[in-house]
Amino acid sequence: MEELRSTDILDQEIKADVKKKADRILEDARQTAASLEAGVGARVSAAGDEAKKASAARVSFYEKNTSAALPLEKQRYFVSFVNDAVIGAFNSYFKELGPKKRMDIVQKLVERSKSELEGKKVNAFVIGFNKADAEKMLKEEFGPSLLSCKTGNEIMVADEAVEGFEFREGLVLVSEDGKTLCRLTLDEKLKEVMESKSYELSSALFAGRLPE
Repeated sequence: MEELRSTDILDQEIKADVKKKADRILEDARQTAASLEAGVGARVSAAGDEAKKASAARVSFYEKNTSAALPLEKQRYFVSFVNDAVIGAFNSYFKELGPKKRMDIVQKLVERSKSELEGKKVNAFVIGFNKADAEKMLKEEFGPSLLSCKTGNEIMVADEAVEGFEFREGLVLVSEDGKTLCRLTLDEKLKEVMESKSYELSSALFAGRLPE
């Protein structure tokens, strides 16, 4: 019996010792948790302040860029709108002229190019126009210096093309030795007119209501 009581006492002492250690560990854990919680709160607060500053900086940057970009975008849209309107007016104008008068315009370009082709034999490529009509005009201009007249392809004048313009018509003249090439197109004439009379055309089209 004495031995059993001794065993019970020892068991109780072990349990008490274990409880003390557990309570100490638990208290340490509570203190550590409280310390961590306080630190996390501070870090969260600091991170929040940094996030607010960064957000404010981004908003300010966006507002500045928006303020700068909107007038520029508006101006670009306006310029594009006016340009499209001018091209549309030219499309209507050239359509009303008809093929004969459109070829007369190209013939004026041919006359201007003759100095570059003086004394040379010429091969001609016709784009858009009736080949027989174009050949007749070219014979009047070059006589026996005209070696050939063939139907060409729009790709030959693609570099001259004005976006939105509907008339890919003209001539490509090439000297016999291949050293001189003249692209004489309605696109070329249109660009010439627009470069020299851009504001006058736009102003006339919009009845003088364009800003300076």
